[in-house]
Amino acid sequence: MDFSLFNMLSIGILVIDTQLKVIYINDAYANFLHKTPEELVGLHIKKVLPHTKLDEVVQSGIAQRSMWQQTEQGFLFGHRIPLYQDGEVVGAFAELLLHNTDELEKLTSELAAQEAQIKYLNTKLNSGDIEQRGALVTQSEAMKDVLQTVMKVAPLDTTVLVSGETGSGKELIADMVYQYSGRGDRLMVKINCAAIPMDLIESELFGYEKGAFTGANNAGKSGKFEIADRGVLFLDEISSMPLAMQSKLLRVIQEKEVERLGGTKRKKIDVKIVAATNINIEELVKQNRFREDLFYRLNVINIRVPPLRERPEDILLLASHFLQIYQSRFYKPLTKLSYGASKLLESYRWPGNVRELKNVMERLAIMCDGRHITQLDITNYTSIQQHEKVPNTLKEQIDYYEKTIIIDSLKRHNGNKSLVALELGLNRTTLYSKLHKYSILCQESAKPE
Repeated sequence: MDFSLFNMLSIGILVIDTQLKVIYINDAYANFLHKTPEELVGLHIKKVLPHTKLDEVVQSGIAQRSMWQQTEQGFLFGHRIPLYQDGEVVGAFAELLLHNTDELEKLTSELAAQEAQIKYLNTKLNSGDIEQRGALVTQSEAMKDVLQTVMKVAPLDTTVLVSGETGSGKELIADMVYQYSGRGDRLMVKINCAAIPMDLIESELFGYEKGAFTGANNAGKSGKFEIADRGVLFLDEISSMPLAMQSKLLRVIQEKEVERLGGTKRKKIDVKIVAATNINIEELVKQNRFREDLFYRLNVINIRVPPLRERPEDILLLASHFLQIYQSRFYKPLTKLSYGASKLLESYRWPGNVRELKNVMERLAIMCDGRHITQLDITNYTSIQQHEKVPNTLKEQIDYYEKTIIIDSLKRHNGNKSLVALELGLNRTTLYSKLHKYSILCQESAKPE
């Protein structure tokens, strides 16, 4: 068979016999493999292309069309066709449908990015990190202000810095920015800057080319910026990023281009960056531990998430929300918090914020089997302890509310007892009696009338 005409083609052609030896390879294919045709003819196909499936085509006699194949040089796209003579398979040929190396590199890069995105999604699915997210559970004015800001800035092509204490819900706010960004058909890629070793963070963010360092993947690797292209990149604990990496991050933000480790070509990217910190970055700037120019780039919009202690009206709302979730998940009967348990949760300072509250409710959902979750359950199964007596009996609850109402009225009227008595429908003698009963006479009556 005369194969000489194939050398006129820009596509790659390779032919093997039934012994799986190369009997022909055209110049285009040989050049792609950085060899001459003479070096390859006569070799077993597995020595030329270790991962090829041409041997399967010879054995089955069935063509494999429009197939991707990974090699040390990158990804190939083409067909594998059996060769017949007198009704018997006498070999097979592979057709590489690429016109030049530049096109191959472009397709290889695109395929690698797609595979990286699929791998990233699979990882998230397996870890249970992806779930249906509804609206933020809140009734506090502080969090409503946060949500209004999110709705304003999410669709805009600008960086967002989310600040707040550990466990306050910064990642949830970042999720909401993504949800309303208009980029929902693309990925949101998350990376914790504090959890990655210093010598790996560059390759994680920017990726690397094959052979960039010892142990590097032969096909190279897409970085988080490439995976998040046209989507959102969430940089958690940005304050932990090494100074050397901060300058490279700044360049990527400014130029909207990324260059892989060990590479020479820059790739245009369109990524919305959301960063989060639980540390005051301005203080780090003053200490020369964070680049001032990067801080200003990230701090275009700063969304501060208030700690749970600053929005006490959300405590019981969130507690009930989490309790229902975990009771349903663990097939436990739906029980409610007793009055005493509710007051104990409200009086706690929650240093671990919403995350701590979530963990506490998960533990209570697992451990409690009674009709109600009591304050004793909380002190027995969690680290929350009762520092003052929580009203439990009907009389204690009535006294507690009466005391609270009187104190609130005194605050509203700046301690003016006449106005308090008028508002509450009490005569002055009865009001003074109650002030003395609840030991608030000297606390709130010092103001003039």
